[in-house]
Amino acid sequence: MAVEGAMVKVVVDALLGALDKARSHRLKKSASTALSEAIRELLQVNPKEDRAAAKIAAARAAGIIDEELFLAERMLSAVRTAKTGKSGKKKAGRKPGAKKVAKRKASPN
Repeated sequence: MAVEGAMVKVVVDALLGALDKARSHRLKKSASTALSEAIRELLQVNPKEDRAAAKIAAARAAGIIDEELFLAERMLSAVRTAKTGKSGKKKAGRKPGAKKVAKRKASPN
């Protein structure tokens, strides 16, 4: 009886391991698809930032760390900065100088 129980445990462990691996593979594949959709969303004229950010977060949570993820994150930050109008760079313009005080002519007393 103990031998049968040990064999059943080994078989069940192997099946659970195979199911976990398949589930992980399916999760990574769907996260990779979501990441591609996020990039496609960010390339539109009027991108939906929240939708793209959610897909990027899902891909990061699934454990996808590759060039495509970093590209999507850079694109999202670029879209957000373009939307706010801030470029991050300071404009090279003239600084306002001190006000000049006009000299008064001495009045003859």
